[in-house]
Amino acid sequence: MIMKNNKKSTVNLSTKHFSRYGEFLVSFELSKYGWNVYNPVYDEYIDLLIHKHVCNNCGKNWNLTPALVCKKCGKDFSKTQKNKIVAKKICQNCKTIMIGNKTRCTKCKSEDLINIPSCDKCGGEVEMFDHFCECGSKKYITKFRTIQVKSSRIEYKSGKSKNTYAVDMKPRDLIKDEFHFYIWCLIDDDDRSHFLVLSVKEFVKMMGESIKGISFFKDQDRQHFSSKDFGRWKVFLNKFNKLE
Repeated sequence: MIMKNNKKSTVNLSTKHFSRYGEFLVSFELSKYGWNVYNPVYDEYIDLLIHKHVCNNCGKNWNLTPALVCKKCGKDFSKTQKNKIVAKKICQNCKTIMIGNKTRCTKCKSEDLINIPSCDKCGGEVEMFDHFCECGSKKYITKFRTIQVKSSRIEYKSGKSKNTYAVDMKPRDLIKDEFHFYIWCLIDDDDRSHFLVLSVKEFVKMMGESIKGISFFKDQDRQHFSSKDFGRWKVFLNKFNKLE
């Protein structure tokens, strides 16, 4: 029995679904760089909202989730060790130490108990600590960016590859904000993704005088460039550091 190859590719996606597919790919790629990604409720030419917390001093990603650490031995219970925290209680009246979910002292019957989350390794008290950066800084900043995604597959004509990508840009895409960026998601014939990251200002500069032309004004401008070397847009290939 001969098994048919039913493998699908992005060629099988409709234009609408391919556009969404590109946004998902960009979202996953942004996650690699520490960005949290959100989708706007309304489509106002912004496809993604992204933000991250970074050290105010060195720029490294900042963890805002408190850490659960033993003050005595330093054991970290923050991730998978929480179930090993010992539920220790001390009676304020007679100082009896108890383990477990007690509401009344087993010795004097007092209900005046203090909870002491304790380390299963050394018995030390487990406390909640805020993270600080490896560089010693205790201050962080929050960054917000808006992203418009443009997706393209390799262009074909009469069944033959033109070895080009094409991206449609229009005047309404020119959101004049220093925190707004374009990410062009380009999918080759092997379904590999490539990303061009550029600001609005950089796009305008690259376009030159043609951005004032009739084609652009009439929403008929279409940027065609090589799928081999990305043409003049190559300078923006994988430049995710521009978002910083």
